[in-house]
Amino acid sequence: MRIVTIEEHVNRPSVREHMGWQPEAIFDRLLPSVEQRLADMDDAGISVQVLSAPVPAPGPDGAADALAPGQPLDESAIPMVQGVNEELYRMVSAHPDRFSAFATLPVGLPEAAAAELERAVKELGFVGTLISGTIGDRFLDEPEFAPILETAAVLDVPIYLHPAPPPKRVADVYYKGAFNPRVAGMLSNAGLGWHQETALHVTRLIISGVFDRLPGLKIIVGHLGEGLPFHLHRLDRLVYPLTELPKPISQYLTENLWYTTSGYFFNDQFALTRTTFGEDRIMFSVDYPFEDNHQAREWFDHLDLPNAVREKMAHGTADQLLRLPVSDT
Repeated sequence: MRIVTIEEHVNRPSVREHMGWQPEAIFDRLLPSVEQRLADMDDAGISVQVLSAPVPAPGPDGAADALAPGQPLDESAIPMVQGVNEELYRMVSAHPDRFSAFATLPVGLPEAAAAELERAVKELGFVGTLISGTIGDRFLDEPEFAPILETAAVLDVPIYLHPAPPPKRVADVYYKGAFNPRVAGMLSNAGLGWHQETALHVTRLIISGVFDRLPGLKIIVGHLGEGLPFHLHRLDRLVYPLTELPKPISQYLTENLWYTTSGYFFNDQFALTRTTFGEDRIMFSVDYPFEDNHQAREWFDHLDLPNAVREKMAHGTADQLLRLPVSDT
């Protein structure tokens, strides 16, 4: 069976200094070579990875991170972003039957980001973009980011809205306490915090009217919906009546949003997401190399699913949404 995974990261050397909250063992597999990546895909039966590079890119001196979440950008970020995308393009070009890619953008420079998205899609053949978290304490619903959203809608490519570490002032207030700083780091990120922020980010896009202005805009979120399936009916009951939206929040979540399994290989949560959003909206993904291809595939293979539904989640929906090339062999 063809297996496509779409939240699969290409990490860069500068990532480690920004991820001190991760267990030490995770760093051993953060920078797999292309050969190691392909071998791991083969061992787990992964046909295609859609690559993304959502981590800080090094500056000219090899140090830190003009692209780190929340950092202000200047024009020097543009060639760095283009370099990241060219790196992904080389990987895809060398193995077009195994890789596609999401563009990295200088999101803090919206006009430049829109231009880079157009270049990446039209010239490099990328299938959308992955944007991580807030941008300088701001969310994508704010008017200054309209060029990015409008360009994605015109190009008919999705934005994968990925979590990122919270702004420092949020982390300081919500996640620091009388416990180990490493616990605080994990709590503020993959343990809880960034899922909550991404759910809020999606909700803000809806209630600010972004999808009414851009009905063709497509958003993907990972981690079985970032908690949105659990909160959906409360949003409809308590938030929607206070808005001027023409339809309930839940309707946007089943018309403009798609969801992946990345990093959430749990049967009960999967069942809730499937019941809430429908089987046409869910795509299998791993979150490689942070998660293990084999563990993810074993979980997916043991789900009690009709063959047609499994095929749809394994590759059919992703093939259609991202317009991935499919070999006849």
